[in-house]
Amino acid sequence: MFDIRITKSPGWLTIVTWSWLVVLGAAATPALAVPSFARQTGMACAACHTVFPELTAFGRQFKLRGYTMGSQLTSKPFPYQLPLAAGIQLGNTTVKDRNNGADASADFPRAGKTIVQQAAFYYGGRVLGDLGAMAQYNWDGIERKWGAEMVDIRYAKATTANGRSLVYGISLANSPTVQDVWNTSPMWSFPHLQDAGIMPSVTSLLDMTLDNQVGAVEVYADFDGQYYGEIGFLRNGHTGIFRPLNSGKDLNTAIDGTAPHIRIAWERDRGARSFEIGLHALRAEIFPDPQNPNGPTDRYTDIAFDGQYQYTAGPHFVSIHGFFDHENRDWNASFPMGMASNASDKLSTFKASVHYWYQSRLGGGVGFADYRGDSDQLKFGMTGMPSAMGNMSGSPDTRSWTIEGDWLPLRNSQNLKLGVRYTAYTKFNGARNNYNGFGRSASDNDALFVYAWLLY
Repeated sequence: MFDIRITKSPGWLTIVTWSWLVVLGAAATPALAVPSFARQTGMACAACHTVFPELTAFGRQFKLRGYTMGSQLTSKPFPYQLPLAAGIQLGNTTVKDRNNGADASADFPRAGKTIVQQAAFYYGGRVLGDLGAMAQYNWDGIERKWGAEMVDIRYAKATTANGRSLVYGISLANSPTVQDVWNTSPMWSFPHLQDAGIMPSVTSLLDMTLDNQVGAVEVYADFDGQYYGEIGFLRNGHTGIFRPLNSGKDLNTAIDGTAPHIRIAWERDRGARSFEIGLHALRAEIFPDPQNPNGPTDRYTDIAFDGQYQYTAGPHFVSIHGFFDHENRDWNASFPMGMASNASDKLSTFKASVHYWYQSRLGGGVGFADYRGDSDQLKFGMTGMPSAMGNMSGSPDTRSWTIEGDWLPLRNSQNLKLGVRYTAYTKFNGARNNYNGFGRSASDNDALFVYAWLLY
């Protein structure tokens, strides 16, 4: 019911829709991402963000301290003291070729249309005392359903040790990296919005596979704003007490028991410059069939390294991000059952991006993503019918470049963000050309994405 079909010319309805976003943005107060945070602290959004959703050093501390800093809402009457916010995203994705060796209606059902990609409601700020939350419930215009998107509930305390700051707490989240404070982690890495095009068919557990699939409990500490450590566990998020964290989301990956997760990082701030290097470690036992979470399991082991550089002086903002994840997959259940060609497989993921912003209003980024691993016909192969997701070789290798330009048209405010992005694939599912056996090339999946993002 949210479709607005596009013909060769944009049409009056599309023009009205985009104009509506600009008008709403012009009327909005200078607060964003999530706007209730700014209303709670009384600070401009630029204090926490270079350009949302990227965090500054202060923004990282605000998140680590449980979203509870500030008291501007406490004197307001109910319900105005609640840290609530809302947002809407409109987008249009043009895929280079939706028909060559593919089923356009099945593979790209939302491409070629201007759609409400997301209509979101947020609780962002203090809940009570030292307890705070960032929780998003939204309409997903690509999957066409309502559900819990991002949930991070924290209890945090701040003190001193040997004359230096110590922040410690516990987090409850619904994705393994949603609680992370650096934009190297997959949940917060570039590109920040999903389009209606195609996605890599094989990704690691840390790289979005477990998003909206788990309940993650993490205990963390940050010492002197430099040394960060986190240890916790993940469990199946669609059963028991974790089910509300993933409401409305399909179960695609089921964990058996508890999956331990470790995160460590070192950050150094030198005035306008900050540096970070870190590590993730995750091990999980996964049922081969998520709809039948019983019996033997496959073992996934992830070791990931990340790094970030940020420059935030004057009108110029620069950030550089890198992420490398090596995942071992031991098919302890799938191989004996004839569901895998190999006893084990490896998958490596490398992502890097560079961003530049002028006065937090005009800029963009360039990103590179490379997935490569062992070929496994039974696990990754898909033949027999024309499909953009087809895989003749059984290889997960996929490589792409992304370039994006953005404009925040409202002076002294980040309420409205307009962007255009182009993603070019040089390899998909193991090949540059004819990767699915029906003549489809990786470049046929290239996508142009135009969007408007408004929060209030």
